[in-house]
Amino acid sequence: MKITNLETYELQIPFSTGVETSASDFLKQDTLDFCLIKIDTDIGITGWGDAFSYNCRKPVAEAIKHMVKPLIMGKNPLDVKQINFELQKKLHLFGRYGITMFAISGVDIALWDILAKHSNLSLCQILGSAGSKEIPAYASLWRYEDIEAVQDRCNHAKNLSYKYIKLHEIYKSEVKAAREVLGDIPIMVDTNCPWTRDQARQTINDWEEYNLFWVEEPINPPEDFEGLSNLRTETFTPIAAGENACTSFEFKKMFEAEAVDYAQPSVTKVGGITEFKKIISIAESYGVQIMAHSPYFGPGFLATLHLVQSMPNPGFLERFFIDFEAYIYPKEIFTPKDGIFKISEGVGLGFDPDIHVLKDYIVK
Repeated sequence: MKITNLETYELQIPFSTGVETSASDFLKQDTLDFCLIKIDTDIGITGWGDAFSYNCRKPVAEAIKHMVKPLIMGKNPLDVKQINFELQKKLHLFGRYGITMFAISGVDIALWDILAKHSNLSLCQILGSAGSKEIPAYASLWRYEDIEAVQDRCNHAKNLSYKYIKLHEIYKSEVKAAREVLGDIPIMVDTNCPWTRDQARQTINDWEEYNLFWVEEPINPPEDFEGLSNLRTETFTPIAAGENACTSFEFKKMFEAEAVDYAQPSVTKVGGITEFKKIISIAESYGVQIMAHSPYFGPGFLATLHLVQSMPNPGFLERFFIDFEAYIYPKEIFTPKDGIFKISEGVGLGFDPDIHVLKDYIVK
């Protein structure tokens, strides 16, 4: 079998956060970027991948077309691990993180989709799982910086039977409002790297009364693992991080530093399924729980669902709490029942994207 073609699909799909106004400058936008990858083979099997592209869609697509595609044409797509290794080796000059690794990640996901389809198995079966686990979902809210908006969205998530809810707030007033609405429901707070270590310590200690399940990425820069480790010893709230880390080497450094209670690799960033599998093994050896980062609505979400199915303790799975004008896959995939995600039957990732949605929302 040989790879005969690679295409990228750059999409922008409008979405709603569910509230009319927001004081926050967090991701000030009303459309979300997608960079999907379609890989064709000479025996008619097609694989679909997903490269991280929020606010960086064009450079990611260009990296795929001009840096990655020439290196994989004519290769046997079943040699997934070897292709991943060669891509990382040959493209290391352009960076081991960011755009280059996003591009490799998306291609890797598409190759695993081909491998599973060729074997007539679901991806989770290829990864060693029967796919029978029930994965707890958590609602990952937008950043509103508005007490009424936080209360409204927390109530909505609670009414939809989410048993865990994550905020993206940085002020005490919103965290307090969420706790008052949610009662005993576990709350996580993703702060997106805003503070120095001292600022983070003061803030987290000030939030202690709200009994948070974790505080996510409290320090800038995110790769300051020593700072995160020190913060863990200075506060009582568990620390989560990892969505901005790339490759298993970064996660090993993170674990060696004892920087996190929960590790959050993102399959569209770390180097794809191949690299994510390595991170699972390293996390198990260090006794660190993985809570996969998955605010996605394309192949990256499906790949994450299959990956966590393959873990002995799959943790929780994130559902970004926005609603799209159109969905690439059936909306039911992203709609947990009674707060639980279940994997869908089907070979490979389980679904191929709706070609009509791709045509309607492709960036001209």
